[in-house]
Amino acid sequence: MPLVDVTFSSDVSDGELRRLAALLPDLIAQAVDCPEEPWTGPAGVGDMEIRFRRRGDFDVGEMRVVIEVRTKLLESRLSDKQRRADLVRDGLSSLDLGHVGVWLVLHEGAWSQT
Repeated sequence: MPLVDVTFSSDVSDGELRRLAALLPDLIAQAVDCPEEPWTGPAGVGDMEIRFRRRGDFDVGEMRVVIEVRTKLLESRLSDKQRRADLVRDGLSSLDLGHVGVWLVLHEGAWSQT
């Protein structure tokens, strides 16, 4: 269950955000796919959460878009985490967003939902 936070600068247009929102689910699914938790198709309830937040007045940084992907630490994800982060970054290159950063965080944890 990836949790994804997208922070963007005030100069990112609504059109750019729509295109980003359309691309991210599949890119994230590819990036976290692994034998222990294989991707089986379109996301259902609780399969992925993506949240967008405009950078605040007191935030510091020059990136136009920063994407933080948090998901479960599994051995197969750990061995190639840089490739997985690069996959998301490279998959967004067609959007011409300027400076984009992707941070993949692998955590031990548990998920529960209703």
